[in-house]
Amino acid sequence: MSVRKTKKRDDSPMPATGAGLIRFYSESDSPGLKIGPYWTVGLAIAFVGLILILNLLQ
Repeated sequence: MSVRKTKKRDDSPMPATGAGLIRFYSESDSPGLKIGPYWTVGLAIAFVGLILILNLLQ
């Protein structure tokens, strides 16, 4: 009877296209503000909108 061994997720090779960035960003043990990508994009769009509104009011 053959037994299938399951690999742990950390033992699997990372894709070469990310240059290790996927592993770097998935290990979030660093101190600091932790904010998701949707919040980052949303805040950036809101900031651009604020700048455009302030320019129109001048």
